[in-house]
Amino acid sequence: MKRLAHLGVLAGLVSSLWLAPAISRYDIATALPEEQVLRILNNVPIFMITNEKGEPLTVEMPSPQDQSKKIQVFTFFINQQDAQTALNTIKTQQPEVGRVARISAAALGSAVKIALESRKNPTLGVDIIPSRSQLEAAVTLLKQSGDLVERDGKILTKEGKPFMGGTPLFFLADSKTGNPIAVEAQMRENGQTRTQRFIPFYFDKSQLQREVDQARQQRPELVKDTGIRVVMLDTLVTTMLNINDPVVSQIQLVQTPEAIQFAVQQSNGNSAPQPNQANQPAAPQRPRQ
Repeated sequence: MKRLAHLGVLAGLVSSLWLAPAISRYDIATALPEEQVLRILNNVPIFMITNEKGEPLTVEMPSPQDQSKKIQVFTFFINQQDAQTALNTIKTQQPEVGRVARISAAALGSAVKIALESRKNPTLGVDIIPSRSQLEAAVTLLKQSGDLVERDGKILTKEGKPFMGGTPLFFLADSKTGNPIAVEAQMRENGQTRTQRFIPFYFDKSQLQREVDQARQQRPELVKDTGIRVVMLDTLVTTMLNINDPVVSQIQLVQTPEAIQFAVQQSNGNSAPQPNQANQPAAPQRPRQ
């Protein structure tokens, strides 16, 4: 995959200071252009299974809109261990394919770009597989907030619609308004240290909890009247593309240190496969968790 942009920014986090709620309205504001959103997401490593040339293994399946037609689905994994489990399945079920297949680092921006392209190209599809444990943690939080309810063994939204799942992101919010809390952090990049203000959304709830606990010990007043909340990735991306608020440009998605380390090791020197390169044997389809 394309080398991930500025991975060292979040990997080099040395300290942080929790600040006031970040989202606020301005009289004059513009939504982020698609290119800027993709640049932000290109800092986030995720994972996919590729052949020896770095080309993605895809799934061919009937189109949800027209069962007589096929779509080519790109499968991405938030957690590298889930990608390894899928790779092990391929090696067992399709040994000729699995013999040369491997896990490759990808940029989240690549997955979102294909998803955006699929709106115009009905032959493309994207499946982003979340971590099961993080999705379960998200469901628990959403039940506690009343956004999800369980009826007759089914998980529904508060409007009574089926919960579709997705990739959860966790953030610290003001308890009264629900607005995300921003941080200032000392970031080390290319040997230089600078202060940056950003609004972090975490793929791992426990990672955020550790940050909050540390801040509470050092400056308890900074995290008073706050709580951890959750938003789904597709909702956040839609917000970034549409909301008229300049602070949206400060959003940063924070992967786990393990994922960043794995991605750095896997992505060195790799080139990015494009959608038209995905003509390799299909990997077994993995159901959405």
